[in-house]
Amino acid sequence: MRRLFLVVFAGILLVSCANEETTINITQEEANLMETSRKWSQSFSTEEYFSFIGEGGIMMAPGQPLLEGHEKIKNVLKEFQSLPGFRVTWEPQEAFVSKSLDLGYTIDKMLVNFDDKDGNTVNQFEKVVSIWKKNEKGEWKMAVDIWNADPTLKSIAK
Repeated sequence: MRRLFLVVFAGILLVSCANEETTINITQEEANLMETSRKWSQSFSTEEYFSFIGEGGIMMAPGQPLLEGHEKIKNVLKEFQSLPGFRVTWEPQEAFVSKSLDLGYTIDKMLVNFDDKDGNTVNQFEKVVSIWKKNEKGEWKMAVDIWNADPTLKSIAK
């Protein structure tokens, strides 16, 4: 009986340690994903911006058809960038990572600025969900990005 107790106790101890390690790994990967999203938000060149997007990345922008792949996304971004005073900034608010550590998502707040027909700056706050996958090199790449306006937001700060 004592032997059975020791075997069961050892099993419980092993499972509890494995769960703690999984929690630590998920927490670390969520921090990594937040940092990746933050770096993406600070990318300035087109090349740098697209280095965060997987080859088959999908964007679902308001008023646009589903955009799949770098070329289609680039074309719409050029349209946006042609707006006078156009600027986008965002800040990740939360990140969630799967137990398998290869799929996650971020929730962001975004501010889009552009000039209206009279030259006045328009500030449009938006909410964003980005789905991320790890590639074969273990790097987080944006797989799906969707956003829309949120008139209740007044800031992108957390």
